[in-house]
Amino acid sequence: MNDDNVIAAFAAARKSQSPLSTLPEDAPPGFDRAFRLQCAVTRELGWTQAGWKIGCTSERAQKALNATGPFPGTVFANRVYRSGDFFPTIAGNKRVVEPEVCFTMAKGLPPRGSHYTVDEVMAAVAHVCVAVEVVNPRTPRGFGDAVPWFIVDGGLNEGIVLGEACKPLSRAFYASLKGEVTWNGRAMQGGVGANALGGGDQALTWLANHLNGHGLGLAEGDIITTGVITEFFQAEPGDTVEVTFEHLGRVSVRF
Repeated sequence: MNDDNVIAAFAAARKSQSPLSTLPEDAPPGFDRAFRLQCAVTRELGWTQAGWKIGCTSERAQKALNATGPFPGTVFANRVYRSGDFFPTIAGNKRVVEPEVCFTMAKGLPPRGSHYTVDEVMAAVAHVCVAVEVVNPRTPRGFGDAVPWFIVDGGLNEGIVLGEACKPLSRAFYASLKGEVTWNGRAMQGGVGANALGGGDQALTWLANHLNGHGLGLAEGDIITTGVITEFFQAEPGDTVEVTFEHLGRVSVRF
């Protein structure tokens, strides 16, 4: 095993926006090593990390990727957009659209010797919004590769589109909030917040404690998108997607 080869390959794929022709190793890494490699790829890129995404928080997403649970990914500042923006893409990208609840941290949650509670985590939140994460695998077989490679690949994040910031909701609302989606004006299957690990508050707490277990923490200003709660689908260049979440408002994106 050679970490340097893996890091160089995935950093190059991210920069070129072209998928790898082959994986740098025959066998997928273990989950802990995969996360260490993800962090190393971020350092190799030299891009500013704006926060984190959480992949596979819903049972549907886990079944689609053959995942046994959630995993973290990176969100880069140069791939954060605002509602109504044009999302740059190339024809070969996947552009999987995932409507999600997204938080911004008011203060950091540094690593410590004990788990964070949900109340502690939510007390550190500055604001919340509806967001669209755009997912694009850079592995040779796309979504057919093993999950640890998705972790190395930044959790498959391509970018995120943010709606207007809102005050944090009462915890009672996160599980029950309803989401609606239209794709080129056609209604898609909606969902509820509980689809993402029981609610955005629960998903955010999972991430805080996952990072804590690796000697890392959430930082003030971090953006965290907590996983798809509705139908997800692949958009094409020229498409428009609009998402409305109860209590949080609306976000739109054009490809």
